[in-house]
Amino acid sequence: EALDGEGPIDDAGVAALPAEAVVGIRHELIARSIEADLLPGQRRRHHAALAEGLAERPGSRARHWLAAHELQPARAAAIEAATVAENIDSLADALAHLELALEIDDRAEPAGGPADPAAPASLLARAGEAAFADGRPARAAAYAESAIARLDERADRLRMGLLFERLGRYRRTAGDQDGSILAHRRAVELVPDRPSRERALVLAALAQVRMLEGTFSEAERLAGEAIGAARAVGPEALGEEGHAICTLGISRVWGEDPEGGMALLLQARTIAAELGRFDDVFRATANLTTALDLLGRKREAVEVARAGIEAARRAGQEAVFGNFLRGNGADSLFLLGDWAASRELVDTALEWSPVGVNLVNALSNLAVLEIEGRSGEAAGRVLGRLLLELETVPDAQESVPTYQSAASFALWRGDLEDARRAVSLGWGRVRETEDWVLVARMAAVVLEVDAASIADARAGRELATVAAARSRSAEVLAEAEAVVKGAGVAASFGSRREADAHLALARAYRARIEGRDEPVAWDSLARTWESLERPYQVARARWRQAESALGAGDGRAGRIAAKAPLLEAVRLARELGAGPLLRELEELAGRALIALPEAAESAVAIEVGVRAPARSLVAVPVGAGRQSREQVSAGRSEWATPGPSASSGDDRMGVARAFVGPAEPPPGDTFGLSRREREVLVQLALGRTNREIGERLFISQKTVGVHVGNILSKLAVSGRVEAAAVAIRLGLTDPA
Repeated sequence: EALDGEGPIDDAGVAALPAEAVVGIRHELIARSIEADLLPGQRRRHHAALAEGLAERPGSRARHWLAAHELQPARAAAIEAATVAENIDSLADALAHLELALEIDDRAEPAGGPADPAAPASLLARAGEAAFADGRPARAAAYAESAIARLDERADRLRMGLLFERLGRYRRTAGDQDGSILAHRRAVELVPDRPSRERALVLAALAQVRMLEGTFSEAERLAGEAIGAARAVGPEALGEEGHAICTLGISRVWGEDPEGGMALLLQARTIAAELGRFDDVFRATANLTTALDLLGRKREAVEVARAGIEAARRAGQEAVFGNFLRGNGADSLFLLGDWAASRELVDTALEWSPVGVNLVNALSNLAVLEIEGRSGEAAGRVLGRLLLELETVPDAQESVPTYQSAASFALWRGDLEDARRAVSLGWGRVRETEDWVLVARMAAVVLEVDAASIADARAGRELATVAAARSRSAEVLAEAEAVVKGAGVAASFGSRREADAHLALARAYRARIEGRDEPVAWDSLARTWESLERPYQVARARWRQAESALGAGDGRAGRIAAKAPLLEAVRLARELGAGPLLRELEELAGRALIALPEAAESAVAIEVGVRAPARSLVAVPVGAGRQSREQVSAGRSEWATPGPSASSGDDRMGVARAFVGPAEPPPGDTFGLSRREREVLVQLALGRTNREIGERLFISQKTVGVHVGNILSKLAVSGRVEAAAVAIRLGLTDPA
């Protein structure tokens, strides 16, 4: 308080202070008086005297030696202070002290140079490690590169190789994936090819990076070499052996021996626990959750993740290790249909303000929840942030799901161009990997977008777009099938069953593209997803089944066939809180005149953002031109103005109404038109023929003709064009 000008401290106040604080205050007061009262020459002598007296305070000693222009003692004190800070995990302080020592090195070097020519490299390497531990990977990479530049390759090959290994880690965390691979490969080149702990270390590090990229065959080979080198050394290299075993295990989970891979992961975790290497314990646990998820044991994966989070909390590492496990657990919970628990894990992870892969993991799960639950402005903001963060975490296992989410968001919003761009990026990225599960998932998304694109292009008679989408969908499906078959995994394993389900989904969209859409295919797919405990996928398959039945059936027969799958899809969507899907289902039911059961969990009660055009892929009128489709989009986006919410201050009910329109028809004279006649009138105003109206509303052309006759009579007009003009002028085309 005396130093900050807040008043003096009496004797009792001084007595209450810790001894270290009293010493610090006294030294600070002396230093200030030196600067204020003494001449420059006197200041140097007094600062030197203070430095000599501060044997137990290396940080302060370094500052006083520097003020006394004694650079070498200042450098030594700064390095000592950095060591003290490192020992108590005060990483920012350690980095500051090391940077001070490096600054002194730049200002002056002792006569004849340092006794150890590589000493500057050691200091730079320590600074890089401190910067990396402090969450500054780009700065860490710069220090590592500077350290490498100080070494002689012929004299320091081993030391240089280990620095390249560290550089690879720094670059990967900083988002430089290509630079990371180059650094790790250089490390393997430099470290002598003979059994040693260092050789095992660099091989295991490169194996891990290749595994993260999805190049499992190379990862297995490198991990095997690392294990061999470590075992030749003996117990001294057990940690490196465990690290390589972990990589080998997770790589084999994707290969022909998933259960063997699981056993290796458990072995790796045991080794890490025995050695007290908590980083490796966490890594093995995270890989176990991924393996269980791939094997279809998602509930076990959630339990392992929760146990790992608790262990990380007890170890004081919840912010780092616990949050990554929360991301894995949230993904499994979403697929199992427990979206509330999934969001709880994501929200908790984001409360810790994570960075790097932990942030991307959390944002990826949040994006899926927002897109499939609401697809509103919040989803757009999260997705935008996630796409930016991918620059720092470019792994396929993170980037490809992000492109899948981007495609889904674009489809819900009716933006086919964005959807096509997203799947193009995602497919290009996943093709570089051997992750056959991810390939199958991405292929299904590609074909869904192609199916939507073809439906839209056919409506506008854009034959070139139709041909391009048909060709690409055939190529993508064939390539995905070949990749999954080439994995050699038995069809009974959960990962293969899931991949096969995604391929079946892709085939169903392919049949739709070729005009062979069959309700039985979607029914079979829904049953498959049900056996895999994927309620959201079940709902989506039932939605497509209902669309297919309505498109294939004739009027009443089609509605009868579509009713059961449509009602099941609505039930599941309501239970999950899948607003965009529920909106599509309610719109489809309205066009098909299928009554839905009353429930509070309707599209109006779910916050789903701003209304987008429907993306039904069936019964699209062939004669509808581009202008008509744009008019449809504009009309739907202006159906309702969001109003205040009765339950919260964030306008949830108003935003939801923007999707489904007002609950009651607008006031005014409707000329005695029935609801169905007004629906037909809307299609008339868009210039559609009787056949096109029938396809859109799932009724026969004869029934359309009857409705058109009634409309002309009630509006007292002579023809379709005049009826459309009257309807638009009087607002009769606003939805009832």
